[in-house]
Order: sequence, then structure tokens, then C-alpha cells
Amino acid sequence: MPTVQPGSKVLVSGANGFIAMWVVRTLLEKGYAVRGTVRSQERGRHLTDTFKEYGDKFELVVVKDITTVCVFLIRVSVSGGTSPAIPNSIAE
Repeated sequence: MPTVQPGSKVLVSGANGFIAMWVVRTLLEKGYAVRGTVRSQERGRHLTDTFKEYGDKFELVVVKDITTVCVFLIRVSVSGGTSPAIPNSIAE
């Protein structure tokens, strides 16, 4: 039995990378929701197009500077998967 049950949300950092895109696809196919991070909206456009068939099961988050640990953690670890107060893109 997997530790994280299908239907749960999983974070994939650097989701636009070659291996990460296959990880995202596999997770979506197995029923997980995926929150993927990229450094810019431009780098994420291909992901949005590629995974549009999964609707709201795939979420893209722009994290411009992953070294800003606090900002990164706040942005990607929102409990319940919703946070209207936090924008989809984090300014530098």
C-alpha cells in the first residue's frame, strides 16, 4: 500500500524537466493530483498544454527563486490545496 494514497496532492519541483514531466504524467495517470513548480510562466506553458486533459488535477506554481525557502514552503504546502490569499506567481 502506498504511503500517499491516490487522490492526494503531490509536489513535483522543477516539473518542466524531462524526468519530472514523466513523473507528473505517471502520478496523474495513477489518480494523484499534482502541484508542479517552475521558475517562470513561460517554462510552464508546455506543461499546462500537455496536462490540460487532467483539468484541476494538475496545478502549476511559479516559484521564481526557490532559495527563498520561506516563500517556497508557504506557496507549495498550502493545506487542503486552496489558498486564495497567495498568488500563483511569486515576485522576485
